[in-house]
Amino acid sequence: MPLPTPRATARTAVGPWSRRRRRLARRWLAAGLVAAAGGAAVATLAPAAPATSPALVAVRDLPVGAVLGPGDVREVQRPGETLPDGLLDRTRLTGAVLAGPVRRGEVLTDARAADASVLTGQPAGTLAVTVDVGDPAVLAGLGPGVHVDVLARTEDPLTGAATGAERIATDVVVLRVPPARTATGLLGGTPGSSATSVLVAVEPATATRVTAAAGRTVVAVRGA
Repeated sequence: MPLPTPRATARTAVGPWSRRRRRLARRWLAAGLVAAAGGAAVATLAPAAPATSPALVAVRDLPVGAVLGPGDVREVQRPGETLPDGLLDRTRLTGAVLAGPVRRGEVLTDARAADASVLTGQPAGTLAVTVDVGDPAVLAGLGPGVHVDVLARTEDPLTGAATGAERIATDVVVLRVPPARTATGLLGGTPGSSATSVLVAVEPATATRVTAAAGRTVVAVRGA
């Protein structure tokens, strides 16, 4: 029986390892293709990023009556569907007066800030403050120049149940009411303000009481 040549012996010894390497290579290739296909499927199923719009937000807590300037705000991009109506832009920012306190990061709208011209003719130190009317029907009898009283609901400190009302502002002047076209959803659900809010002129001490009673106020029109 002839002995195998050295070349034939080498093929016999190396052949199984070569086949094993080819099998492993095919398995890794198959795994890679499966992973790539999975990634493509995830990319296809992932929802598209929502469209965003620019908005101005406060860079720090701002008090009622603050006169706004460029350093008080910064611009951010937010999903358009989450933004309220009446966004304040930079063309209407400088000199605008806050009608209510604003928290850091809060989006600024025309419901929170009024043009300083609304206080023209008012005594020095007068502030423009947003007040909840309470009853939407009262809006029909309100307008710039109308004199009103502001009452706040009192509550039991333990149960939160209403116990009555106290007058927190007397004979104050209405400066502005929401336009009819934006009376619904004007403020986008901002706490302390509603679509039935008006802007009134008050002295600083009264402004503090009114803002502290946000969400509990009722406006009563004074007789002539």
